[in-house]
Amino acid sequence: MSGPKTSSYTLTPEQRRILEEQRRILEEQRITEQRKVHASQSIQRNSKELLQMGALFSSEKQISAELYQRTGSDGGFSQKYNELEMLVAPVAGMVAKTDNNNVHSLEKTAAAIENCVKKAEKMVRELSKIAAQNERKLRADLDTAIDAGLSAMEDEDIVVETPDGDVKDKIQAQLLQMKENALLPTEWKEEIDKALSKTDEMQDEGFLKNYFALTVSPLLKRCESFLTGYEEWRGEFEKLSSEYTALCEMYYYVAQDYPCSPASVDVLKAEIQRIKEKAAEEDEQAYISECLDEVMEEMGYAVLGSREVTKKNGRHFRNELYTYGDGTAVNVTYSSDGRIAMELGGVDTADRLPDERETSLLCDSMERFCDDFKEIEERLLVKGVVLKERLSLLPPSPEYAQIINVSDYETKREAETIQAQKQRKTMSKLKTREQCEKKF
Repeated sequence: MSGPKTSSYTLTPEQRRILEEQRRILEEQRITEQRKVHASQSIQRNSKELLQMGALFSSEKQISAELYQRTGSDGGFSQKYNELEMLVAPVAGMVAKTDNNNVHSLEKTAAAIENCVKKAEKMVRELSKIAAQNERKLRADLDTAIDAGLSAMEDEDIVVETPDGDVKDKIQAQLLQMKENALLPTEWKEEIDKALSKTDEMQDEGFLKNYFALTVSPLLKRCESFLTGYEEWRGEFEKLSSEYTALCEMYYYVAQDYPCSPASVDVLKAEIQRIKEKAAEEDEQAYISECLDEVMEEMGYAVLGSREVTKKNGRHFRNELYTYGDGTAVNVTYSSDGRIAMELGGVDTADRLPDERETSLLCDSMERFCDDFKEIEERLLVKGVVLKERLSLLPPSPEYAQIINVSDYETKREAETIQAQKQRKTMSKLKTREQCEKKF
């Protein structure tokens, strides 16, 4: 009954629940720390962006001021710029009041500043539009003044038309403004770069207008649609991204860099699920292995050595060798698919087959290990480890007698070999015989 034994073990529902709760607590702690890091980085990044936006439009302010002096209106530029400054001003105070050790405080500040960035970006777009109009109006006003000074010299039938800006400049201004948006994916910015290069090559106004209608306008609309929909899934993406990064760090995976997009939301969900399932599986196997080690030690088995083996087909094995006495040891093999095999063998420092005398000794040891194996499984049950599947439970037989070469293991202690044990028993029998002969 005690030849090689191969079994698959699992956990009781209660023990699995305990491990899941322990893992959940550790994961939540790691995810919370990752959320803190993400929120802090968001605060720093967006605060810097707000300050940069607040410092824009220095030359545009001069143009608007001059236009106001000449015409009495700057198209609302000054009022809109004051609104931008008032939006940016409280940011430093919000950051100063944030509790950097509290994830909710950090995320609240990060969300508030991000909301400011959204409003500021909208204001910047409006200011850019007003500034462009002001520049054209100022140029037109200056041209009108020049024309008025030369009107006496010109024929009354000639009508001077003020140009409405260069077509190429208008197209490229829209493309550049869209490209500056940090939320756009890299591949879309590359499309914008291609469009900019294409417009640079065009000189004919008719070609430029056609290119705008067929290529630039659809591209800008797609970008606008993306930015509009971004708010709907951005929060979920950032939450999933933090969770994914934390789990990768916790379970030693290399985190991939996913772009902020709806498709990435689905990918991250799948990756998080995969990592958690793999972690649960590895956690269960690690617990079973740990329990088996504890049981073996409780029953007096001493760890002799261990080794890691990877076959050519990629399958991985871990061996733990425990002393059993009389020059024998129990080899416990943990496979990557969760199987656990136990085999008893003689100990030596070379690869060889047992002789007839050793085979007989090993069969006797296999018989004794039978009762120990029953107790091992009983003790495992107390720890919440139960038999899932019995793959093999072979009887003691000379064909299973084997010699384990301890030279293949990283040993922790010196073990008596079966050869030394056999010699010691032989010497003991000789001494007993000599003592008997002396008595007679």
